[in-house]
Formats: sequence, C-alpha cells, structure tokens
Amino acid sequence: MFDVCVVGPVVWDRNSYGDLERGPVPGGVAYYASMTYRRLGLNTAVITKVAAVDERELLGNLRSIGVKVINLPTKTTTVFKNYYAPDNADVRMQRVGSLADTIKLTEMPEIRTKAVHFGPLTPEDIEPEVMTRCFPTGTTIALDAQGLTREIVDGEVMAKESVNYGDYLRSVDVLKLDRQEFLIFSGSPSLSEGVERVLAEGVHDLIVTDGSLGSIIHGNGDSFFIDAVPPRRVVDATGCGDTYLAAYMTKRMTSEDLEECGEFAAAAASLNLENFGPFKGSGKDVAEKQQAMEGEKPSDARAIDQYPYGLIHDE
Repeated sequence: MFDVCVVGPVVWDRNSYGDLERGPVPGGVAYYASMTYRRLGLNTAVITKVAAVDERELLGNLRSIGVKVINLPTKTTTVFKNYYAPDNADVRMQRVGSLADTIKLTEMPEIRTKAVHFGPLTPEDIEPEVMTRCFPTGTTIALDAQGLTREIVDGEVMAKESVNYGDYLRSVDVLKLDRQEFLIFSGSPSLSEGVERVLAEGVHDLIVTDGSLGSIIHGNGDSFFIDAVPPRRVVDATGCGDTYLAAYMTKRMTSEDLEECGEFAAAAASLNLENFGPFKGSGKDVAEKQQAMEGEKPSDARAIDQYPYGLIHDE
C-alpha cells in the first residue's frame, strides 16, 4: 500500500531565463510532485511514460530517493522548452519538442494507494477513464488540471478556448489550477461563478493559485485566502505549483483544516522557488519556514477577483 501514486509524464525541460539557458533537466508534474511527496516522508509511486533511451537519466533521481517507478512503454519522451521573462518569473512561454504516448486504462497496473495525484501536461497525456475507473472508491483523487486547459499548435503551447471535463470531474476530490487556467477550465466569465459550478460537480477542495499574490482554497463551505510566502531569493519558478499541490496533499492526509494545509503548501512552494530543480527540503524545513513567517499575515483580505493575474508556475 502506497501513501500516494502520481500519474503523468516525466519530461525533459529546457529552461531559458533571458539569455541564460539551462537544461535539459528532468521535469513535469509527475517528477516534481513525486520528489516532493517522497522528501516529505510519503511512500510514493509514480506511473509514467519515458522512452527507454531516456529512462536512466530522467527516472534515476526518483529511484535513488526511494520512489517506486512504473515506466510504461513509449517510443518518445515529452520535451518542454520553457522561456521565462528575465525580469518577471511569473511570465512564461512554452514550446513542445515531442510528446510521449498516452497513458491508457488498458495498460495501467494494479496498485494499492491511499491517494492518486494526476498530472497531465496536455489533454492527450492520460485517458479520462484512468481517473474514473482505475482506482476504488475511497481513494483520494487529486488533479492538477493545467494540462487540460492547453493545446499544442505548431509546437507552441496555447491556451484552449474551453474544456469539456465530462464525467471525470465527479471523481476528483482535490482540484488545482492557476487563476487563468481556472477561468478556461470552468468556462465561466468570473471566478465566483466558476467556483460555484466546479464545486457543484462534487469537487471537495478547489485550489486557485495566483503566484506571488497567494492562493484561494474553496471547501468545507468556506473560502480561505493563503498568503504567498516570500522566498529568500527567486531562483527557479518551474515546478513550484507542483510542489504546492504535493505539499497540500501531504498535509491534507492528516488534517481537515484547509487553511493549515494551504499554509504548509505555500511554505513548501517558497522553498522550491529558492533553488533550481525539485523540492529539496523536508517537513522540518517547511515548518521552520512557516514559523519564520508567523505574525506576517497580509494587512487586508481582498477577494480573489480583486487580484491581478499572476502565476505559481507548474510544469
């Protein structure tokens, strides 16, 4: 029995910051989330698709820290090229060099786990039936739906006009998107209308992130503003949203307090922002980050509709 199983492609990331280019390095929701779960002490598995020629380099770090890796066959590995504005880590353009094959229901292994974290980077990465039919009732399902709001046009990652989330949303317990993605996903002109629509589908915890401006968690009949935790330095924004959701889910497994879970997640994302690559801390490091921030709550409590657009970057 695993504590959590992450499902999605592990990818090659080529990251550019102005004239500075880094990479290729391992990336993707499945990579960043799995590293975070394991370093926070959870018994973690990942189901992914990486070409055999790339398996050693892309999956070696996961295996070395004790993640159980299940790599399904694919002829190609997904390659993302991320271009960040040199003066604003919240601004990013993306291109895709290649895509791994779709993770299909018919090839999914039997696996026992308390929670599942789905991390598609494009709508073609995971068959919807994997979310609705693969895991028994009682398994907590988390979905980072960023990839479902995208489409690939001539190699460039573009925002879709709308998303048809069909029946699979009814299987999701925890849903996370950033502000712009959420408006696309919900098909609503306002956040308040979108929140009402998505919660009506059965989602229990709805997380809408807004980068350096914080995040809002909707659930338990209430909404909680979570202030972003300022990093000591801004080094690399890639994967911070993935770290946020993995840390949130880690705390959520032992807590019904959504605000507490969000504050833990924000601190973990801040730690991730301070270094290149995946989360390198521990639960103790996150707690110390939170303790250092005590008493530094925001002076006002504006509704999320009043915040300008910003991003906590995912893959």
